[in-house]
Amino acid sequence: MRIEQEFDSALTELSDGRVEGRRYLLGVSGGIDSMCMAELFLHSGLHPEFAIAHVNFSLRGSESDGDMLSVEEWGRRNGIHVYTRVFDTKAYSDEKAISTQMAARELRYGFFAELLETEGFDFLSIAHNLDDSIETIFLNIARGTGLRGLAGIPVRNGRIIRPVMGVTRAEIREYVSSHGISYRDDHTNFESHYARNRIRNVIFPEFRKINPSFLNTVHRDAGYFSEASCIIDEVFEGVFARTCSMGEDGGLTVSTRALLNEGHCTYWLNRILRDYGFNSGQISGIGRCMTSGQSGKVFRSGTHELLFGTERMRLYPLRQEEDTELLIDGPGVYNYKGMQLRIEFFPKPEDFNPVSDGTVLYFDADIVEMPLKCRGWKPADRFRPFGMRYGSKKLSDFYTDLKLDRLQKLSQPVLLDARGRIVCLPGLRIDDRFRIKAPTTVVGGASLSGSVQ
Repeated sequence: MRIEQEFDSALTELSDGRVEGRRYLLGVSGGIDSMCMAELFLHSGLHPEFAIAHVNFSLRGSESDGDMLSVEEWGRRNGIHVYTRVFDTKAYSDEKAISTQMAARELRYGFFAELLETEGFDFLSIAHNLDDSIETIFLNIARGTGLRGLAGIPVRNGRIIRPVMGVTRAEIREYVSSHGISYRDDHTNFESHYARNRIRNVIFPEFRKINPSFLNTVHRDAGYFSEASCIIDEVFEGVFARTCSMGEDGGLTVSTRALLNEGHCTYWLNRILRDYGFNSGQISGIGRCMTSGQSGKVFRSGTHELLFGTERMRLYPLRQEEDTELLIDGPGVYNYKGMQLRIEFFPKPEDFNPVSDGTVLYFDADIVEMPLKCRGWKPADRFRPFGMRYGSKKLSDFYTDLKLDRLQKLSQPVLLDARGRIVCLPGLRIDDRFRIKAPTTVVGGASLSGSVQ
């Protein structure tokens, strides 16, 4: 039959041209697709060496237990080893604050990955078929997707292979029926409150009325989309190299002008930013800033922050403000948020020049009340920058004057004495009240290494 020939051909190709000597782990739920795949492995003329892995998600009570018993019985009857694992999926879902579907996926593939490594299997075989792939394309379209999403489920992804991907669900049913293969039905597959099931049970029948072979038609076009996606990926690598650079601080710098010169900058901008959690509305807003030349706007996704400038835009991992406070009761080297803060005290030499060399800030230790405290800035912080003889300035305004971005502000330490007075901003500026004066007898020094400045 065609399905057997399709399977043997696909398995050989997915195994890099050689099935002999390979070991396969089959993910088998007990449903019609996976039981068909198991039978194809069992009776293949290629005689592949394989075992089965089954996960009981404990979501359907006795039905879940029945699925596991059925798969185990199939293994015993055919002399195939079956690995099983029982999970409390609902508890895992609640603990991780994710959907039960996502929880089941994480648990399932985690178990499979464990077996691949501990038992020495070469490939994990999954029973996705042509219908599954086309359903995925429609789901991706409904949720928003790029070209890659129009390619459907990949036939191979690393060590994961799908040897029945070219077979329709109807062909699988026909094969199972004609060979008397037993399987378990999951009643939830027939309910249409899940998005995938609505596509399968409601939308696909309407498309079949328009084109009875629409699955094959979409599958053919999905191949073209996959090839087009690969071509664009190659072009994008060049665009990224010409317009973007990664910093040691984990930030990404994008040359605004270089990106505009590339042409199709809206598309390239989307390619650059989509993996950083920015939605289409935000990316459109950033694109408008590029064309209008508007500078200084800040855009935040759930994980990153983008600071837009006419010459460049900078993208940083989003850091939460921390209440890290470090008490300093004497000279030494202290670790603050991954930076090294060195504090020293020494008698003032007669010819001492208090001008900073850019690495050490000197302050009048005679008037400092110990212990010192190092922490991040707070909105109400005020200090008197060196050279300002009267009054004070909001620290936030001082940072703005220096054009520090949010990441730099969060990383910058503030050194205070026991009375809560800002002594200095290590690496930046001392407070004028603590400048070295003629009567000063003891000099304090603060230096910072590992700063993001």
